[in-house]
Amino acid sequence: MSSTEKTATKASPTRRRRKALVIAGVVAAGLVVAGGGSYGVARAMSSDFPLVYSEQLEPRATEGVTIADPATALTFARVATGSGVTVLAVTGYAEHRISGVDLNAAAGTSFTEPIAAFNELGYEAVRALAADPAQPIVTVEASTVLTAIETHTQHVGTGTNYLEHQAEATIEEQYLFPKIGAITDSDEPLLAGSGLLDYEVELGFVPLHDITAQTGIPEHMGLILSNDWTDRELLVSQIEVDNLTGGAGFTNAKSQPGFLSTGDLFVVPADWQTYYQELQLDLFVNGDLRQRAHPEEMVWDAPRVIEEILAAGDRTWDSDGEQVPLTAEPGVIRQGTIIQSGTPEGVVYRAPDTRQRFLGFMEWVGSFGTNAESVVASALDVYVRDAHEAGVYLQPGDEIVTRADGLGQIFTTVVAGERAETE
Repeated sequence: MSSTEKTATKASPTRRRRKALVIAGVVAAGLVVAGGGSYGVARAMSSDFPLVYSEQLEPRATEGVTIADPATALTFARVATGSGVTVLAVTGYAEHRISGVDLNAAAGTSFTEPIAAFNELGYEAVRALAADPAQPIVTVEASTVLTAIETHTQHVGTGTNYLEHQAEATIEEQYLFPKIGAITDSDEPLLAGSGLLDYEVELGFVPLHDITAQTGIPEHMGLILSNDWTDRELLVSQIEVDNLTGGAGFTNAKSQPGFLSTGDLFVVPADWQTYYQELQLDLFVNGDLRQRAHPEEMVWDAPRVIEEILAAGDRTWDSDGEQVPLTAEPGVIRQGTIIQSGTPEGVVYRAPDTRQRFLGFMEWVGSFGTNAESVVASALDVYVRDAHEAGVYLQPGDEIVTRADGLGQIFTTVVAGERAETE
């Protein structure tokens, strides 16, 4: 073999390696260009934020709600009078007016809230007074009633307790979390803040006495309409993406000032476990139906929710940097605690879609993992950005009506302004 041939033979592997490197570079460049092009196309697309219903609020629907016959359920309202606060045994709610018997005038008492009145007088005595035609009827403008109960500030939330909401949130289990804050009345405006403000219609169960494992499920339970407002941006910034049902972030995102709106009425049924399952709770935004809850469809029914709360023991959750238990005293659900039982489908929030997951991945890779803690967190950041750009969450000027026959109403106007992060 000549020296020239030997040199060519020795050089061949080197040329082959160079050729392979050139080809790899071309392929890599092509992938980068293709990925960049795909990213650009995806970034230019808009996200879909679907609504569940298309029904409209009937023009006169908010003039009142059906009031249960006192033999089926007692209905209460708190009103201010010239001599102080009194409790009405409500018999009617129409034309924006609430009517009923003044329990203090009828019974010679001085109660300022219905739980104390019920515990002192008992179901049958209140029923008899509400049904007595000899008792004078007091009528007040519905917009003037006070919070339906007076209570403390440590309550309990239940997450993804309806199957359809599990699907839209892509969380397949139920869970609990502390909800800290003072209740607000049925006409209180709500500050929009700078995050992503979302609504959640919820049925609230309210113990009339402390509940423990020893007391068991109570004979009587109070019911109240509520809204579990949520700052979704704050929530997705604090949630543990690999432990969605662990409850991280939920207390902070759901415990800001004004985030526990309650209805204008308080109801104590004769048979509460049958009564609550026959209710229908509706939530409208600017006249459009967004949510419709049938509590009979809850995954955990009310007794199971109570059992889970009692079983939580001394576990704690973060509340604005402070560790708090689910209830003020582990193993005890205090009288007046509002147990929010979960929301149905129809909230604004949806888990990131395919486009947002792709963009999140590309941005995470492009930043070498420095833009977020994980690919999932990066996708959530994309979701938040899209939601702000689309303006799909609640905005100043939005009017939210939450209502249920046999339970009450809430009227919420979103107003511009910042909130503190937690109560």
